[in-house]
Amino acid sequence: MKNLLFFASLFFAILCTGCSSDKDNSDTKDCSEVICTDEFCSIGVKIKYEDDTSVVLDSYEVIEVATGKVRDVPNWGKEFNTYIIASDLDREDFAGKEIELQFVGKIGEKIVVTKNYVVSANCCHTYLLKGDEEIVLKERIP
Repeated sequence: MKNLLFFASLFFAILCTGCSSDKDNSDTKDCSEVICTDEFCSIGVKIKYEDDTSVVLDSYEVIEVATGKVRDVPNWGKEFNTYIIASDLDREDFAGKEIELQFVGKIGEKIVVTKNYVVSANCCHTYLLKGDEEIVLKERIP
């Protein structure tokens, strides 16, 4: 019985140290010993009108403010009404840094939304530090 209790305690201790919140390992330089979930995380933005109907953009860009670089992000907006500004695919670029991104959405050639975000990443996932995950447009765009 003592062995069972010892191994159960040991297992629980390992489980608790291996699972951490996204921000717990943000200062870790060596990620080789960090245990991450298999979950793929993305930071998405939903855009709607005041009457709760979804805004469908024709195109959008995510620009890294410091460099002017247009980020390559998956465009799932029309299918899921969510526009991805960053994901775990960006984790290595963002690890341990605070990166300011600008989201620019267009309908036709008209820019209908411009919002800035600050993102970062740790050993496991990319996460949002600042910015609205839901944007409400007052003016309906034809």
